Amino acid sequence: MDKLICQGLSPREQAVLDCIPAGHKNAISRRWLTRIACLDDRLIREIIYRLVVERGLPIGSSTGPEGGGYFLIEDLEDLEVAIRHLKPRARAIFRRARALENIARTKFGCQLKLVASE
Repeated sequence: MDKLICQGLSPREQAVLDCIPAGHKNAISRRWLTRIACLDDRLIREIIYRLVVERGLPIGSSTGPEGGGYFLIEDLEDLEVAIRHLKPRARAIFRRARALENIARTKFGCQLKLVASE
């Protein structure tokens, strides 16, 4: 896949995008990405979020015993890998939010609605 050059990206966004390889089998770890792009971990995560959510770029991530990291989604297999790794994290976040709702109710006597129903 040719490198993605996108109009309107900041220099940092383009620098991060330039470091992300195509395909899940070539994924780059966040640790390596921070070193190569010379940016801190939090900023890398914020930039990746913006590239996907605000800019609509096909960047996936994966985790696992074989490694993992960020990659450009090239095909359906890459997309399935990216989604497969997001769903458990999303479920864990919803469970944590529900636990906080229960804590608010039992400890503070108030009703919070932190999570929309699935």
